[in-house]
Amino acid sequence: MLRMVRHNGRATCRRNSSAEARRRYVFDALKRPRTQAELRDALGMSNSGMLHLLRRMERDGLVRPAERVSCTRIWERAIKPAAGP
Repeated sequence: MLRMVRHNGRATCRRNSSAEARRRYVFDALKRPRTQAELRDALGMSNSGMLHLLRRMERDGLVRPAERVSCTRIWERAIKPAAGP
């Protein structure tokens, strides 16, 4: 599905707006640390799909693994939101 989006005053085509929605959901859900399984179940994704998404977000500096308990990795936001007035 193609979607027209305005960016810097120019119209561009975006093929995968649902990927952006998933990234936004994951970032919002990580207001507190969560496991990959919690995020996977909330979005209805496969385990490998969720790990791929988290690793891409880690590469972009949005999330990071907070700790590892046995085989379970707990994820958190890498950047903190700006403090309000």
